Amino acid sequence: MDGMKEIETQTITGKVKAVCEKEYEHCFELLSRLIACKSYSGQEEECAEVLMTYFSTRNIPAMKDERGSVLAVSLPAELVYEDFPDDLSQRKAWFKGLLNLCNDRSIKTLAYNAHMDVVPAEDTENWSTPPFKATRRDGRVYGRGTCDMKGALAAMATSLTLMRDLDKDLSRNQLVIGCFCTEEEAGEGLAFKELCEEFRFRPDMVILGEPSKMQIARGQRGKLEFNVETRGCCAHTSVPEAGDNAAYKIARVLLAIENLEEQERFKFGLSESNTLKRNTLVATSVKTWPPSKSFVPDRALVHVTARTALGCSFTDLKQRLESSEDWPDAKIVPIFYRGKSYTGKNSEWPSDHPAWETEVDHNFFQKLKIAFSDLFCSEPEDKIWPFSTDGVYSAGMAGIPTLGIGPGMEKCAHIVDEWVSEQELQNALALYTYLGFYRF
Repeated sequence: MDGMKEIETQTITGKVKAVCEKEYEHCFELLSRLIACKSYSGQEEECAEVLMTYFSTRNIPAMKDERGSVLAVSLPAELVYEDFPDDLSQRKAWFKGLLNLCNDRSIKTLAYNAHMDVVPAEDTENWSTPPFKATRRDGRVYGRGTCDMKGALAAMATSLTLMRDLDKDLSRNQLVIGCFCTEEEAGEGLAFKELCEEFRFRPDMVILGEPSKMQIARGQRGKLEFNVETRGCCAHTSVPEAGDNAAYKIARVLLAIENLEEQERFKFGLSESNTLKRNTLVATSVKTWPPSKSFVPDRALVHVTARTALGCSFTDLKQRLESSEDWPDAKIVPIFYRGKSYTGKNSEWPSDHPAWETEVDHNFFQKLKIAFSDLFCSEPEDKIWPFSTDGVYSAGMAGIPTLGIGPGMEKCAHIVDEWVSEQELQNALALYTYLGFYRF
């Protein structure tokens, strides 16, 4: 880095850090309001309204799509553009014109992605703090969604306002779009895909705010859910030879699942370097019918959750299972998410999400590493997420360069007494704000 470039970088990072430190409490206040929303999948309306009100009071253009996700826009100061209209159809036209203007001026678009929904927290007696109240203790914030992922959501939303405040002193280098989605916990990628399609935009880059302990996540394994069903013939348990026991058939299915899982583990081991090479399969529940102790069951069903390697699909795993030794007459059926959004929009989304990876030599990854180092004077670590995210759409389906970095430890997601480090939350706010001024 030459001397002038180093001085410029130090000036920008210094101003970003100063404003983020000054405004951090506002970020915490927003997080507190978000945590208070019991925003289970399909019940995110209150959370969406908190965001819409927040952006409205800070003059950040924001709108909701048909599913109820929120799109917010932080414009560079150099874009002198007409006032934000009230009507949604006019807002869409406004947004399209903005994207065209950015394209004409070679201004890139950076999308921030976070989801509004959280997993349930009904076992409140096991929590040391109220799950739907943000509680500060020992440098942590406790509450459902603090880690997964309202901490990142609050930091991203706040950063959109801080970028605008810094525009008077600094030169912005990209248009930043906040994509705050519904139903990620139930159907990864669905709401993000529909948001992009309804507003007809394709960002140049995507940052996912899922918990990564502020390390750069370069990819993830895929996620696949399916049922395996066997059929037989019912009989009284006193004469089992008169029937055909579907439970015995499902037992052979379970052994085939176990064997395939062990084959993958033996072949690739448990090294993190092989995360994207190894499939895992877990039988999570088994049911039989009729539900009586006096009958030979004529139907059995097992639910299977698989985390898939790069390039592996439902068809691949189905073929491998069906070619297993002693595989019974069984039907393998993919599962679909068929929930309804809080706006009443139905879903038909297969639980078959591809793995994806952004290589270490990709320009986006290298630039994000440098931005992190500029801001925190340390080299960031990188990782592959073992779980699934909205990146299954942006990277896995749309092929958009995607990386993840967010506050919180992955192991704290979904747990009782879920928490996020305040230091990581502050760092996330600073990084998300800084990226608006960084040249990718």
